[in-house]
Amino acid sequence: MRHRRILAGIGLVLGVLVIAGGVAALFTGGRHAAASNNVRNPTAPTTTPPTTASSLPSGGWHAVAPATTVPQDTPVQQQYDKGFEKGFASPSNEVMMRQAERLQLPAPAIEDGWHALAASNTPDGWASEFVTGLLDINFAHQSRSALGAWLVAEEGPDLMPGIPKAFQDRTLYVSLLEPGIIGQPSLLPSAAQWSADASAGLRWSVGGLQVQLEPQWQSMIDAGWQPPDIRAAVEDVSGVLTITKGKTPSSKRFSMVVQVGSAQWRDAYGTVLVSDWSES
Repeated sequence: MRHRRILAGIGLVLGVLVIAGGVAALFTGGRHAAASNNVRNPTAPTTTPPTTASSLPSGGWHAVAPATTVPQDTPVQQQYDKGFEKGFASPSNEVMMRQAERLQLPAPAIEDGWHALAASNTPDGWASEFVTGLLDINFAHQSRSALGAWLVAEEGPDLMPGIPKAFQDRTLYVSLLEPGIIGQPSLLPSAAQWSADASAGLRWSVGGLQVQLEPQWQSMIDAGWQPPDIRAAVEDVSGVLTITKGKTPSSKRFSMVVQVGSAQWRDAYGTVLVSDWSES
């Protein structure tokens, strides 16, 4: 069994389930083979924006209250919630979160070659839309700084139990653009490498995406635990990344974990964080 979340910390045994004080869970060992999945997140709302809607707000950038619930105060709920709270309160996590809270995040914006995403009425649909938008990159025409503003525009606050409010809206940005804070490499190039890739005319494109609700997350829901964010879900995503330099393409398979939830700037899905990047 291995940790597959960014903030490693606690372990809590509940029957055969083990959760870690990461941003969501300690998942079972080895990469789950991602496949097309028709399983709906049982906590997902039944009413969401249509799939043709854009993630670019028509009335400007105004924070929207997330779709939340107050879970029943059952023994299972208490045990999981206390486990998360204990993990996030670990000294290493507190140091990491304080560092992140000092960051000056850009204002939300979708510009400089980055695109507004189509909203989705399912967590797996949103994960697919987000990963496509994130990994289809023309480095010469899309800047890394504009990516930061795009991530802020597409993020969802992390409402897991025990996450301080000052850190809630930073997990996506930090997980992708500040790997030094979390102590794990990002799937994205550094600023220097981005500049070199732009000079080389490098382009990324993604295809063959497969999305599946992470089985351990499903197990936690099945056990009777409920996240406060009604839209919260953790998705396994895999696909093929094609890297083109000039006219020469090369491809590699990749997998990653995407946590989704209520968006910050619209009444729809947003992305909470990205982790566990693997390629072959």
